[in-house]
Amino acid sequence: MGWVRWAILLAVTAVAAFSVWRYWGPGSAALPAHREDLYYCPMHPQIRSPDPGECPICHMTLEPIPVERMQPVAPTSTMGSPDAGSDGGAAPDAVAALSPPPGVVPVVLSLERQQLIGMTTALVVRRTLGQQLRVPGVVEAPENAAAQVHVRTPGFLERVEVRQSGVRVARGQTLAWIYAPEIYQAQQELLTARRWAGAPAEAGLMESGPNDVLQAARRRLQFLGLADGDIDEVLRRGAAMRAVPIRAPIGGYVTRYAAVLGQYATPEMALYELSDLSRVWIVASLYERDLARISRGSAAQFVAAGESAPPVAARVDLIEPSVRSETRTARVRLSVPNPAMRLRPGQYGDVTFALPGASSLVVPRDAVADTGVAQYAFVDAGGGRFEPRRVRTGVLLGDDLEVIDGLREGERVVARGSFMVDSESRLQAALAESPSASDAGAVTP
Repeated sequence: MGWVRWAILLAVTAVAAFSVWRYWGPGSAALPAHREDLYYCPMHPQIRSPDPGECPICHMTLEPIPVERMQPVAPTSTMGSPDAGSDGGAAPDAVAALSPPPGVVPVVLSLERQQLIGMTTALVVRRTLGQQLRVPGVVEAPENAAAQVHVRTPGFLERVEVRQSGVRVARGQTLAWIYAPEIYQAQQELLTARRWAGAPAEAGLMESGPNDVLQAARRRLQFLGLADGDIDEVLRRGAAMRAVPIRAPIGGYVTRYAAVLGQYATPEMALYELSDLSRVWIVASLYERDLARISRGSAAQFVAAGESAPPVAARVDLIEPSVRSETRTARVRLSVPNPAMRLRPGQYGDVTFALPGASSLVVPRDAVADTGVAQYAFVDAGGGRFEPRRVRTGVLLGDDLEVIDGLREGERVVARGSFMVDSESRLQAALAESPSASDAGAVTP
């Protein structure tokens, strides 16, 4: 039985030695290693596989992974480094001054994918800008040509001459008649003061009387709102008027009225509101980036919407000092004469400013994405690679957008389809930041 035990021991030892030699010996290099992913789904980049096939999510045919995409792209970009100029073609000093755009990374798109999304590129070109700046404008009634009609002492409206808004009235025109006990009493005092002064009836028409009491009575009626012509009429007739006229302080249009026959009017009530439209304001809204190009006295033209008449020439009268936080625009006021009522408050149109020309880089307006935090464009680096580049923009003239910094003349940027490229870039950045991105990429369809 002893030799049996020795035989079993030798067999076990041989099997163990063979196993060690198989895994650690010279033949171990022939064992299959972990296979690298070579294909991916363009619509779901987290789906990767070492063999061709279909995406298990959208059943799209897997495409070969470009060399730039073999490893997850880091969410931080080197576009702000000085070496970026040799790759993307941008000047090192122009790019280094701007920080990388947040949340986006370079992307690689095949020619088939570019055609599928309808993507096109455009050259960064230099053009002469600034010859004209067109912004929206609106006609407004001037604030310094408005007036309200109040009575200075309580009374009853016995007659109302103007009973609608929109009508034109002349300065001094009678709007209504009011019976006010205080005014009636002041007229009686004026007539009594004239009799005490012993002045004849014709003397009351003179500007100054011989008695200070007469002049004081006249001034009291003036303070109560009576015009000099109405006071002279009282002295000429020798009798007080029961109802005195309420006259328009300026000529213009009635924009609002609240006078009603028989109404008890008090000083705090605005019976009429008038607006003189012989001159009107044209208020243009300028973005804060354009304010430095406009100054007081700058020439401009206004064309009302839907009009074929010649433009109205104007000059900048005032640039308001504040910028509206909602629209990031400032109001620029132009004052123009309006004798024939060609312009009416509320009309919209375009204001065109004549500006000196300047040579600037321009790109299509759709080439620049604006998140409110950063502005950036995707630069064509060649080989289907598109790199996000942060830029600073200037004025917008039609379909052209001025680029102040971030791009060089002759570079190509994504013009049409930039939204799809931006979406792909943000998706790649999110996947690179996700801790489970590498695990998800190991899914084999």
